[in-house]
Amino acid sequence: MEAMKTDTNQPIEPLFLQHAQQDGVRLRIGQMNKLEFDGTIRDIGRYEINVEEKGKTISLLKKELSYLTAPHSLLSVTPSPPDGSQGKSSDPVETPAGKPNVQQEFLDKAMREDHMLTLFLINGQRIRAHLKAYDNFTVLLEEGGRQHLYYKHAITTINR
Repeated sequence: MEAMKTDTNQPIEPLFLQHAQQDGVRLRIGQMNKLEFDGTIRDIGRYEINVEEKGKTISLLKKELSYLTAPHSLLSVTPSPPDGSQGKSSDPVETPAGKPNVQQEFLDKAMREDHMLTLFLINGQRIRAHLKAYDNFTVLLEEGGRQHLYYKHAITTINR
């Protein structure tokens, strides 16, 4: 299966979910309470996804999810420009108070330099992987040939 190309300016989660649903990809889905499911996406709503697992449909709230893992890459991220701008302004992004967007600078550098990151989740889980893309609500990671979509609300710390 060919991975869908995307750029870092688009929301990642809807593309990841749509591609997984269209191809019938079996995903490993983790909730913040450590419950895990293996299934295929049947419906995608604004706040929930319906997953078929062992012949039953389960409705999962996105706010309760930690991650979605595909057995292979679903999205192929467009390489960043040589200046590392990710298609964004080469000037550091400023918040309304005139302060730099520290998270964006950290994540941009991690992608540009292809650093191995360690993520710590609210549930205590630790993940080591390479960052491929991010948006306001999610980060897309790759590790061991698998692609993972992690929700930022489930992440407590990211180390380089």
